[in-house]
Amino acid sequence: MRWWVFGLLIAMVCPALAADYDDSWLRGSQVMGAAPTPPPRLYRIWAGVYGGAQVGEDFHGVDFRAVPATPVQSAIAQDAILTALAASLPGMPALPQVNSNGPSYGGFIGYNWQIDDVVFGAEFNANRSNLHQSATNMVTRNYYVNNGGYLYETSVYTNSQGTVDMSDYFTARGRLGWAFGNFLPYIVAGVAFAQVDTQAKVDIGYTGFCVNTSSQTCPIIGGKTQTIGGDYPFTNVIHGKYQLGFDAALGMDYMLSNYVFVRGEVEYLNFQYPSEIRLSTVSARTAIGLRF
Repeated sequence: MRWWVFGLLIAMVCPALAADYDDSWLRGSQVMGAAPTPPPRLYRIWAGVYGGAQVGEDFHGVDFRAVPATPVQSAIAQDAILTALAASLPGMPALPQVNSNGPSYGGFIGYNWQIDDVVFGAEFNANRSNLHQSATNMVTRNYYVNNGGYLYETSVYTNSQGTVDMSDYFTARGRLGWAFGNFLPYIVAGVAFAQVDTQAKVDIGYTGFCVNTSSQTCPIIGGKTQTIGGDYPFTNVIHGKYQLGFDAALGMDYMLSNYVFVRGEVEYLNFQYPSEIRLSTVSARTAIGLRF
């Protein structure tokens, strides 16, 4: 009887112990899953301050064709003889367009902001170049002019000269780019400043000698045949004045490391018309820069 009671107690206690017992040893150790790896970024970080040095070749275009226009029109308004000949005067003389090229060098500093792969910022450039161009032309045309009832064989002359010098130019510009891998292609638009020295000289005038014909005899004054004449010189000199213009550019930066990049760029600049001289520059350059 005693052994039977003892066996019954064991049977009642064992299920309770089994319910409280940790059976994790039967399942083995548990390992937490690794965090998912983020996808690789397809662009570099360009945000922040940067600066560098650049060298290139500048291609200058200088258009002198408009230099004589205003002086010639002013002279026509003042003189009756020139007014009578106005239809044939505006085209004389024709000054040319002149192209030249030469090296340039300078530096730049800027700041980039970046939203994902879109990069935008502001940049200041300073460049030194060497531009000196001039053009001259002289035209003489002969006319028969009726003045005061007498016929005059008249020679009208126009001398024109234009000169331009530029050494330093600066740009303040905005930049918009798209980062792709180590590359940053971008476009630029902004304003340009340059210290431009210009000089325009135009001298228009005429000399006429009275012509004896079968219907007229020229008067003699002071022992000489009567003459007519006029001279209207014009000079416009601008020295040491900064001219305003605009610039636009296409370029690409390439990141060599986290802090060093190289650049290739083509820039177009166009300046106001000092002394009616039109000035433009295309600059092709390469650069090396640092991110700070």
